[in-house]
Amino acid sequence: MAESRSLPTGFGELEVLAVGIVLLVEGSQLSWNMAVTLVLFVWLSSAFWAALPLLGWGHYDYEPLGTCCTLDYSRGDRNFTSFLFTMAFFNFILPLFITHTSYRLMEQKLRKTGRPQVNTTLPARTLLLCWGPYALLYLFAAIMDVTSISPKLQMVPALFAKMVPTINAVNYALGSEMVHRGI
Repeated sequence: MAESRSLPTGFGELEVLAVGIVLLVEGSQLSWNMAVTLVLFVWLSSAFWAALPLLGWGHYDYEPLGTCCTLDYSRGDRNFTSFLFTMAFFNFILPLFITHTSYRLMEQKLRKTGRPQVNTTLPARTLLLCWGPYALLYLFAAIMDVTSISPKLQMVPALFAKMVPTINAVNYALGSEMVHRGI
């Protein structure tokens, strides 16, 4: 994993962080060029996936409570279903696999060096617990009529997903030895 220079499409900030940590644990220097490349890749990947509904594959609509927009999962047509499954693979399943694998590699390396153990399952669990309900809602929408779920209940997965940046920041801040020494 640490020797790979190409990143798959759909990479998010958590997966880039996982790759960066594995590079550091492996003893490689995380250069500014590599860091900028990883951040740029996240932005380009995000722009790519956000633009697809604007180009006709998928569709945007207001969230059930009308507060902001999201993918229109009330459509059950082939266009929606093909976009949903492709997006679920590249933006949920693949990142979950990459995060889990990266942190397992880090755990194995740390175990060999005798360094203090860290909770390597937390990032993958956070991804699964916060984005999993959203993925389940979209998969339910591909199979059944989503209007049978109340709009307030449909907002719960979106709220979990929107909490991810804060949860990740807290996880990494509280898990950092430098922060602990500062407290």
